[in-house]
Amino acid sequence: MKKIKNISVITGTYKNKEGQEKKRYQNIGSVFVDDNDNLKIKMDSTPIMDGGWNGWANCYDLEEKTNTGARDDIPF
Repeated sequence: MKKIKNISVITGTYKNKEGQEKKRYQNIGSVFVDDNDNLKIKMDSTPIMDGGWNGWANCYDLEEKTNTGARDDIPF
């Protein structure tokens, strides 16, 4: 099987260093395609969020990993 998508949910918001409100995402699983072109879903975790999970998740293309050393996306 080949991994083709990440499954993510929005768990809240935060403000970046410019003061803009951004959405906070949590990866909860992956989408795979098998040799017969069937889609398979592997859930790694259940999202924990205020008010409970509404059941919606998003599928995103895989991002190429680059090692720039920068960690500007961590809001603390």
